[in-house]
Amino acid sequence: MPDWRRVIVGDAFCVPSHDFNYYRDLFLFWPFLLFTIASLVILFSGSHDRRPGLMLAALSLSSIVLARERFLLIGAALGFCAAQGMLSFGLKHDWVGLALAIPAGTLFLVLIRFLKDHKLSYRYPRRGPFIADILVGLSSLGFSILVLRWIVR
Repeated sequence: MPDWRRVIVGDAFCVPSHDFNYYRDLFLFWPFLLFTIASLVILFSGSHDRRPGLMLAALSLSSIVLARERFLLIGAALGFCAAQGMLSFGLKHDWVGLALAIPAGTLFLVLIRFLKDHKLSYRYPRRGPFIADILVGLSSLGFSILVLRWIVR
């Protein structure tokens, strides 16, 4: 007799990695990405109050220092920025998006080429997303948005 829970739900509620470093890096992705983008926008804008930008830059640097696989976080952020820039250029014909996508994409490709034989310090799950990954990512995104709103207010 087949186990219908396993057939319908599958392994969605299994923990893909039992290593704490994997979940820490997964949690630190959104703070690093959002705080870096927000700090650059604030620091290079025309406003005179640069204190929130410096605080966000410090938080971004602290999140990259806390990460175990720093190059993985930097590569994911570069790939995200390159994809968003190309999407902006493709949909809105915004030249700033292309100007962002070219250097970010080039750095992303150089980083991938440089880290071709890099061995991760933890076991990365090979199969699709699990509920634990989605919950960690969403809680990280929510926490990052709350901190961002608190600092920039």
